[in-house]
Amino acid sequence: MTGPAETPAHPTTTEDVPSTPGWVEGSVEAAFATLPCSGPGVMVLRNAYLDCLANAPRTEDLDAAHDRCRQALLKALAAREKIGPEALRAFETRLEAVEAEISARI
Repeated sequence: MTGPAETPAHPTTTEDVPSTPGWVEGSVEAAFATLPCSGPGVMVLRNAYLDCLANAPRTEDLDAAHDRCRQALLKALAAREKIGPEALRAFETRLEAVEAEISARI
């Protein structure tokens, strides 16, 4: 017999887990579409960035939290996907716009 104490907890769609509003994912997806690369590795980084935004503490400076998420993403894209500085800067500008919109709507 298996009971709740023996079953590991897994979030479901009915549980409260951090997430970004639906429009954020679409905006981030549009920004990622401008990158000169794609594939599973880029999708992993995109998902990690969205998770980071969703978990940004609302009690501290939200802009600082977003900045940490963005900088980690840019560093990973440069290292893993070899994206050049010009493409990264244009991409960063798009992400900053999304982050500013998140801050404005909270």
